[in-house]
Amino acid sequence: MNVHIIRDEHCPLAVYQNVFDKLSKSIGIINFIKSKDDALIQDDTDDMFDGKEGEEPLNKYHFLSFSQLYDICEKYRLKYNIDTNDHVFLLSGANNYQNWFSNMDHERNNYFVQVTEWELFFGAEIEVSFILCYQVMAWLLKRKLFSSEAEVMDAVHTKARGCMMDFCQNKRDITLKIRTADLCPDCLNIIKSKDVPLNFLNQVFSLWEEIRKNIIFRERAEFLNRTGRMIINPPKKTLFFPDYGDIVVRLQPKEMAFYQLFISEPNGINMNSLIDHAMTLKDFYFKITGNDDIAATSNIYDIHDNVASQLLSNINKKLVGNLGGTLASCYIIERTYNEPHKIRINREYVTLLP
Repeated sequence: MNVHIIRDEHCPLAVYQNVFDKLSKSIGIINFIKSKDDALIQDDTDDMFDGKEGEEPLNKYHFLSFSQLYDICEKYRLKYNIDTNDHVFLLSGANNYQNWFSNMDHERNNYFVQVTEWELFFGAEIEVSFILCYQVMAWLLKRKLFSSEAEVMDAVHTKARGCMMDFCQNKRDITLKIRTADLCPDCLNIIKSKDVPLNFLNQVFSLWEEIRKNIIFRERAEFLNRTGRMIINPPKKTLFFPDYGDIVVRLQPKEMAFYQLFISEPNGINMNSLIDHAMTLKDFYFKITGNDDIAATSNIYDIHDNVASQLLSNINKKLVGNLGGTLASCYIIERTYNEPHKIRINREYVTLLP
């Protein structure tokens, strides 16, 4: 079963990457295929003023109809000669006129999932990729169970039960639906009456359980102020958080070198003394890129050019965007009162890969 995951221009690449990473790690008969329109590698340019740094903005005021969203899927099919039996999911940053979270075109195996406005229901701390993965798996299961939109609508629950088939006319009911990540007895009976492959169900339920556990874990970690592990992989330019649902934060070369510098200094660094760490920063940058040119990093030290501040801002924005403000507080580079800028995490929770 091939499932193509694509995005439109309003869906940030980082959101797409996190969703695809989670889906592709699930084990079973569903084969998730990355978009041929995306290299899935962030631009490694280190020109700090080229306008490519940071996340692409979400356009919350862009609206499309269902047919327009499905047409994006169909154009992708035609462009790459996608088999009619394959499924195409569009992660869209646009709103839709019907104000639905997601939907399916039964006739052409095309789907869309909206990536915006989830924070209105789950709070700013939620990592949206969990919710989007749930939606993808839910629609694939619905496609197995129902042969038409009419059958889907006949089976929906107008009153929320914490089930995949909750209609969620009150959109706030979506929180119960996803926190439960389950099926009610009526829907389980529908599954029993259908010839649904066991390995397909195992893949769906396993990922749902992972999503449910991670959403609850993140909420409790915030409440208990629990610190999660961080694995730094300089060659891949990633920060990996296994305790927060395998979240991956991708940095650019200068950002990674800059972050490593602050990780290596638990007591912090005064921004006006960055020049004193020039050789260390150069060494980190060389190990990441193979570029031994000191000029490649020299502009970081010039505070008047504001490059260091922009690097710091970009790194912190990516961490907060992926982890939420509360969880990210241990990992961002911050300054409190008259102290130097530092990363607060206890280094016992940090693993630095070679």
